Amino acid sequence: MSRLPHVCGLCLLLWLWQLLALAPFSYSRGRGARCRRLLTLSGVLRWLLLIGLAPLMLWKSAAMYDATNVRHSMIFKNIALAAMTGDVFISLALLGAHLWHRRGLARLLNGLAQLHRKRKLGWGSTLLLWSKLLLSLYELLCNVPFLQGAGSRLPWTQLLAYGVQLYVQHVSSVYANGIFGGMLLLLASLDHLEQESPALARLLKRERGWLRLSASFVDLFQLGIFLLVIGYFVNILANMYAYMSYFVSQHGVPLTISNYCLIVTIQLYALILAAHLCQVRHGRLRQRCLELGYLPPELTHHQAMAGTPFPLFAPLDSLKFSVLGLFTLDHAFWLFLVSYAMNFIVIILQFSLENMQHADDN
Repeated sequence: MSRLPHVCGLCLLLWLWQLLALAPFSYSRGRGARCRRLLTLSGVLRWLLLIGLAPLMLWKSAAMYDATNVRHSMIFKNIALAAMTGDVFISLALLGAHLWHRRGLARLLNGLAQLHRKRKLGWGSTLLLWSKLLLSLYELLCNVPFLQGAGSRLPWTQLLAYGVQLYVQHVSSVYANGIFGGMLLLLASLDHLEQESPALARLLKRERGWLRLSASFVDLFQLGIFLLVIGYFVNILANMYAYMSYFVSQHGVPLTISNYCLIVTIQLYALILAAHLCQVRHGRLRQRCLELGYLPPELTHHQAMAGTPFPLFAPLDSLKFSVLGLFTLDHAFWLFLVSYAMNFIVIILQFSLENMQHADDN
């Protein structure tokens, strides 16, 4: 029974990935992940259909704001439309990338499944995984009040477009949950390697296998992680601007925008924190290998005893969540995002105060 929660969480993520065509292959515990032509063809057709429907979907979704009783400002509509366009583009790019790299994705899933059979998630990781899944579910349920209030006044074409839009937007959320679950599984394997005390050769062999799997994980998902981070951060800044604009014009607090900003911020920080912990824990394991007397393969024992200008304890390859060579997911990058966001907030506040003063003078 102690294995039930996290097994169901990871299996649920895999099922959602297959349902949303993020995992365009079949999977069974006996044979693992296998690419099939029929699944690939259906995934390509679904992707092309979504690309063809994207302009119509965005046009119908934008028209919903005019059909409701709430009078939104033009800047609010523009920000909402830009956010929807960005989410749709990111989701379609993720689906296309997974179709293109389906064989590499299948090999990576088989490696993660083998890792999961050896080491299960702990209760802390299980709680974090389910918390993130429930947070994504809450984000999806936040659309229910809008549908209840305006659903009866909208034509079926706009409701259909809104449903397809929710499906496409939820792809990025499910993708982020899958990345987060994979990072938790890599962390659980590192914990297992740190706790046991095998022979040095056996420890190095397992560490190298873990490093190869983690490097494949980073290489395969770095484009998706880049799109997620940029999309999340831009959405946060755009909604901050919409929040301040609403506060100045309506003199109220928009709870929907506040909740969305909080949810997106938590999801972005969870992704960066998991990647940071993977790098820190692997650095600790590297240090343990050095303390146990790791001899690099480039340096033989005879060369080490004879004396060479090269250090005896050469550093091992280290895991870096480097995204397209532009940045590395760690706490330094998170602090950079926070400092940039704070500067943006100061600019928004200054702009809002000037508008309030101008309105009072008139």
